[in-house]
Amino acid sequence: MYSYLVGNKEYKKAKGVKTNVVKNEINHQNYLDVLNNNKTMHHQMNTIRSESHQINSYHLNKVSWSPYDDKRYILEDGITSYAYGNYKIVRWI
Repeated sequence: MYSYLVGNKEYKKAKGVKTNVVKNEINHQNYLDVLNNNKTMHHQMNTIRSESHQINSYHLNKVSWSPYDDKRYILEDGITSYAYGNYKIVRWI
């Protein structure tokens, strides 16, 4: 997920969130709240999925953004991170 402002124009992307939700319900200030205030945001989305050749419509309430990254090891400074398994991560035995 990322967002940036150029003049009065707002550019924003969020992976896993429907395009119309990003366009209509999310603004740049939401991105800043998630990063700076450790907020978790939920959004409602409608989707159509096929299960066993049966088409169904779903109304989802998803966690659209979370400030917690479970795929990286974040160091004590809160900025620097390493992928799990990196040799620089000190293991406590």
